[in-house]
Amino acid sequence: MNIATRPANAMDDKILQLAGSRSPEEISFMLGGLITPERIASRTQELLKSKNWLTQQQEQRRLYLTLSALLATLQDGYFDLDKAKVILATVKQLSAQAERLGAATEEDLNKLYGNQGRIMAQVVDGAFGYMRGALRERVPAELWDELMIEALSHARDEIAKHEAIEE
Repeated sequence: MNIATRPANAMDDKILQLAGSRSPEEISFMLGGLITPERIASRTQELLKSKNWLTQQQEQRRLYLTLSALLATLQDGYFDLDKAKVILATVKQLSAQAERLGAATEEDLNKLYGNQGRIMAQVVDGAFGYMRGALRERVPAELWDELMIEALSHARDEIAKHEAIEE
């Protein structure tokens, strides 16, 4: 199995780790020339585009583990001032990345909930329209309007119960 088809591994991890700060040529050199710069560039693109590379939860977990490791290094005290500055700058960048991931997740959830709400409203409206048409000869229009208001009030109360639970 070649590097293009096998699942993510330590080499892929190293490529992605270095891709943020090194050129494909530098990465190839750092990996002892085992992979050409062209292959480094294309593999990085494959990994970043891959839908099954890391989920957002996995990426958030990866960031957390990286931050934890950096903080442990700071706590161990086996570094000089320059290394400490680099570690702190990296922690700042990773924290910002984690915030962006969190914001993106929240935005995606808001879109999802909005779409679900619109679909639910369309389904309920369609069901009411169907029932009104199917029962038009048996239910007077005035009674139908009263029943719709009562049903919608009941639905609003049920939604309010769930909102209180989620908070």
